Amino acid sequence: MRRPPKFFLPPSGPGYSVTFMHVEISEEASPSRSVRDEDHYNLSIDAGAMEKIAPARIHAPLRNLLTHLNAKDSLFSTFASKVWNTSDGDGNEASVFGSRVDVIFLREDANFGIGPHEELAKRLSELLAREPGSALRVGLQVLGAQFGGNQGFCLRISLEARGATPEQAQLRWGLGLARVQQALLFVARGLRHEPGVAD
Repeated sequence: MRRPPKFFLPPSGPGYSVTFMHVEISEEASPSRSVRDEDHYNLSIDAGAMEKIAPARIHAPLRNLLTHLNAKDSLFSTFASKVWNTSDGDGNEASVFGSRVDVIFLREDANFGIGPHEELAKRLSELLAREPGSALRVGLQVLGAQFGGNQGFCLRISLEARGATPEQAQLRWGLGLARVQQALLFVARGLRHEPGVAD
């Protein structure tokens, strides 16, 4: 029986209560993406390419996530990332800081069926939905991807954090991204013992 990670908190206790992240899973067969085009930096092979990714140079939480996902002992690889900040003028927490990372399995043939990505999204959703953080919103989206002319899939992980100021939103985003990283590492440990995604 899989035990939950130790970083989870119960929903309530003496003197405190906890509100949780909002997690949403969606599936979309398009748009297709190419994971081996000129814009893709294969960090699993060339770690030095991290310096070419401007958001990773600027934002340490994103750099840490990309480093761990593309480590030599990782089950995963990444091929796209983006960071943004906006203001929607709605209420006291109008500032939004967000990011997205597109994740594939390092074992490329594991990306040709939608099942592994759906299972990854399901497990991440179960973990992150129990994480504290009412100002955090996580999106998990299965997208089509092209692998050398063959149709495959990837998982887009989006995270948005709200705050009263841009600085507060960015701080919450960084803390939230660390939780996403912990959840991915926990799921990877379980997947290593199952056939289909690990060597």
